Amino acid sequence: MTDPADVWRGRVQDHLDAAGRPPVGGMADWEVFPFEREGLTPKAMGERVVPEPDRSRGADACGTCKALARDDLVLHTGDRLAVIRPGGTSTMFVANVVARAHERLDDLDETADEELGRLVRRTYRALRALPGVGNVHVCKWENGGGHLSVNLLARPLGVLELRGSNLPVWADMLPDIPQDEYDARAEAVRAALA
Repeated sequence: MTDPADVWRGRVQDHLDAAGRPPVGGMADWEVFPFEREGLTPKAMGERVVPEPDRSRGADACGTCKALARDDLVLHTGDRLAVIRPGGTSTMFVANVVARAHERLDDLDETADEELGRLVRRTYRALRALPGVGNVHVCKWENGGGHLSVNLLARPLGVLELRGSNLPVWADMLPDIPQDEYDARAEAVRAALA
């Protein structure tokens, strides 16, 4: 049987330049793209790596597990899941719906799936209700760390550059909001989730 990922890679290979780089795509023309097109150079695509290397971390090296142990970062605790926040952010607010145990999305049962849906919805609404929030983006990047985290990022009202999938890129380049503002918003979110 033909490997679908090999077929995909073959199609992509035909579009790469001599250095193995794809052309700059249409995303560079989006008004929310955080970089100028001129001078932008995509990285060369590497070879496929199969099997993929294990990128998981044990609970002792997991940042999410460490955050779950800090009362100031835990906003809500459910049966199997919790809502936490990182220590700082450059956006209006960031909350993560996470597993209370060191487990992935694949490990959840149907009851936990239902809890995940409810907590994402409730957290979305709590962030959306914060003053100055234009929208809330919901995404999941597990990246092999071994701990489920569904991220909710609150975008500042009227800051249109931060719309869409480039919000995390913009957020990485912007300064963190003052800690006292972030902490006050955390209390509002904690109260909304209670």
